[in-house]
Amino acid sequence: MKVLKSPLAKHVEATYCLEIGDFHFFENYLIAEFKQGVCVSFSDLKEVYDLLLDYYNGESYGFISNRINSYSIDVIDMNKHFEKLNQIHTYAIVTYNLSAKRVLAVEDYYFNLKRERFTSLLAASNWVTNEMAIYKTQIKLK
Repeated sequence: MKVLKSPLAKHVEATYCLEIGDFHFFENYLIAEFKQGVCVSFSDLKEVYDLLLDYYNGESYGFISNRINSYSIDVIDMNKHFEKLNQIHTYAIVTYNLSAKRVLAVEDYYFNLKRERFTSLLAASNWVTNEMAIYKTQIKLK
């Protein structure tokens, strides 16, 4: 389910439609919907990275990959540069078919960040929202 066709649409604070996909910004997290057939490398994410730094002012945020399309990730390249995305506190992936789930198994081998898997965009959003609320509370208590 696309973000803008879901109940989450009313909570979107900003949307950026870029060459590699659509990126929907919420209060504490981003939902990425990459375009069909793209191969995502870190250099492709440079513009998104700059938007994230600006939008969240360098603060931690949640990330949801809403895999409505089939695309690939240059996992070697992403792993080399992943420390640049260290503000990602929570990472969720929503898949809708078996082939997408199989691709995740390969990606998991290369990613050092724990990623939760979902088959529902709303469930992923609820989980990320709760995880970010817990994180923000812990930060305030320190």
